[in-house]
Amino acid sequence: MGGALLIAGLFRPFLGLLLLMTLHFVQPGEMIPAIAPLRIELVYGILMLVIVVRRKASAVKAILQTDQIVRATLLLETLAILTIPFAIWPGGAFAETTELAKMVLLQLLMTVFIDSQDRLRYILWLLVGFLMWFGGSSFSAYLQGQYYVVNGVQRAQGVNSMVGGPNELAGLLLALLPFLVALINCTKNFFVKLLLVACGGLTLFVLLLTGARISLIALLAMAVFYVLRSKRKVLVLIAGTALGLTLWFSLPAQYRQRYLTVKQYAEGGELDDSNKLRLAIWDAGRRMFLDHPILGVGAGQFSTAYGTIYSGKSHAAWMQPHNLLLQVTCELGLVGLFIFGSFVKQIGKAIRGVLRLRGSPDFKINYQFALACTLMMIGVGLISTVSHTLYRPYWYLLAGMVAANRRIAESILQARNEVPVLEPAAKGLDRFGIHRMRQRPSTQGWS
Repeated sequence: MGGALLIAGLFRPFLGLLLLMTLHFVQPGEMIPAIAPLRIELVYGILMLVIVVRRKASAVKAILQTDQIVRATLLLETLAILTIPFAIWPGGAFAETTELAKMVLLQLLMTVFIDSQDRLRYILWLLVGFLMWFGGSSFSAYLQGQYYVVNGVQRAQGVNSMVGGPNELAGLLLALLPFLVALINCTKNFFVKLLLVACGGLTLFVLLLTGARISLIALLAMAVFYVLRSKRKVLVLIAGTALGLTLWFSLPAQYRQRYLTVKQYAEGGELDDSNKLRLAIWDAGRRMFLDHPILGVGAGQFSTAYGTIYSGKSHAAWMQPHNLLLQVTCELGLVGLFIFGSFVKQIGKAIRGVLRLRGSPDFKINYQFALACTLMMIGVGLISTVSHTLYRPYWYLLAGMVAANRRIAESILQARNEVPVLEPAAKGLDRFGIHRMRQRPSTQGWS
C-alpha cells in the first residue's frame, strides 16, 4: 500500500509532497530496519525534485527570483557546502550538508506545491497527524518503560532519531502544537473540535512528561502571546489557566520539582551538572569562534571540534553547542550568522504581512496559519537559546509554510487587483492589506 501511494504521488505532486513529509518525520527506515538500505526518503526526494523541475519550471524560476526566504535558504546551503574543504572533519561536514539539503528541498517543494487554501487545510491536518503520532507513540513507549532517567525523573522520549531524546521530543511537540490550535479555530464541526481538544490535552501532558524546562517556558510565552492576540482574551485566559492547572497537578511530584528548579536558578541557586556542563561548552564555543571567525569549523562540526580540540580532555564526549547562535557562528562563522539572520528576518516579515489580513472571513485560514507560524517561531526561538536547532526541521518546515501561505494570500489579492505584482511580497500585503480589501465585496468565500 505504501509503495502504491508513493507511485501515485509521482503523478500527483501535492500527494507526493505529503508523502515525502511523512517519510521525513516518521523515518520508516528506522522503524523497519530491513528497508533502511533502500534510502526511500532520499530517492523519493530526488524524484520529486525532477518532477518539480519538469512540471513547475516557470513557478520555480519565479520563486527563486522573487522569494527572499527561499533565496536565503539556498545561500545557507551554499555556505554549508563551502565550509566542507575547510572543516575540522570534511566527511562529517559533507554528511551534515547533505541532511541540510534534504530539508531545503522539502522547503522548496512546500513553497511550490502548497498553492491554495484547500491545500493549507490538508497541511494542517497532516501536521496534526504528525503531532498525534509523535505524542501517542511516545506516551505508549513511556507506559512500557521506555524513558530516559535523569536524577530520578523518568523523562519521556520519542521513537525515532528526530525525537530520540526528551528535549527533541518536547521541541517538536511544541513546534507542531500551534497548528492544532489553528485547525480547531478553522473547524466548524463540534465533535471534531472536541476530538482535537482532547488530542491537545494529550500532547500537553506528554510534553510535560519530557521534563524539558525550556519547553515549558516557551509554552507559557506562546500562551501569553496567543491570549494577547485573541478576540476573547478573558475567556481564553480562563480556559488556558484551568487547563494548565489541571495538567500541572496531574503530574507526579518529581516532574513539578524539576520544573521548579528554574525558579531556584533565577534566585541564584546552585546549578545542576547539566547546566554546569552547558556553561563549559559555551566557553569552549567562544574560543572556537575566535579561532575560526569567518567560515567556522564546518557544517555540523561543533561536536567534532569540541571533542578533539576544545574540551581540554583526551577522551571527552563530542558535545553539541546547546545554543543556536553559538552553533551558527562556530560552524558557519560570521558569514553564516549574517545569512541565517537574514533568513529569520524574511520569515518574520512574511508572517507580518499575512497577519494584517485579520478580520476577513475570506482569509481566515491564512490568518490562523500565519498565527500558528508566529507561535511556532516564538517557541522554536526560545528553545534555541539552549538547543542546537540549525539542522533540525523546525526552521525549514516553518519557512516553507510561511512562504506558501504568503503566496496564496497574495495570489487572491492579486486576482482582485489589490496587489499589482507578486514581489516584493511583504510590501504587497503591507500596502494592500485589510483596509483596502474591505472596500470591495467578497468574491471568494471560505468554508
